[in-house]
Amino acid sequence: MLCTGAQTVATQDDHPISRGAPERGNRQVTAPKARGSLRSVLLAVAFVALIAPVVGIGAATAAPVPVPPAPIRPAPVPPVLPDDPYTLLAGNSYSSIGVIGGAIPGGGPLTVTFAEDERRVGLDAGCNQHAGAVTVNVDQLRIDRLASTMMACPAPRSEADGWLTRFTSVPLTWRVLGPVLALSSPVQTVVLVEQQPSTR
Repeated sequence: MLCTGAQTVATQDDHPISRGAPERGNRQVTAPKARGSLRSVLLAVAFVALIAPVVGIGAATAAPVPVPPAPIRPAPVPPVLPDDPYTLLAGNSYSSIGVIGGAIPGGGPLTVTFAEDERRVGLDAGCNQHAGAVTVNVDQLRIDRLASTMMACPAPRSEADGWLTRFTSVPLTWRVLGPVLALSSPVQTVVLVEQQPSTR
């Protein structure tokens, strides 16, 4: 600042803008950069914390305990059938204890008796007695046309003969396990139990 008498002349250096602040065109902003840098650091720390468990950064963790493999169980061995499966049934008599998929008219039971010396079967569903030739292979049992007595039966047992004829008119799938015999048509399964021979 220059003084000439009572008059004071302000120079460019004394101007407040010249002393304290740079020109507007050359002004540099540093605060936003500082805030941006801090934000970048925080994001980097959060990212590392997020992926640390995945890539193994940070404190070591205990290795997972290996799970022992499941014991190996041998596959069930199917029963060995004799060369002639009929020998499993020959001489045995069975009586039904239940029907899956229907009922025997009159309540049954169905009795099935396999001849010992010849391949024939006798059947009774609660009315007349039936008999016929039978063929048995590994999984199917076929009964030929049946001959029967001609006794009249009261209802509902009078319908038992028709049910038996329909049941045996198709090849039956058979399974035997100990004293239990299962005979299955496409629509019904009859479960039978072996009867002990009479001691009389």
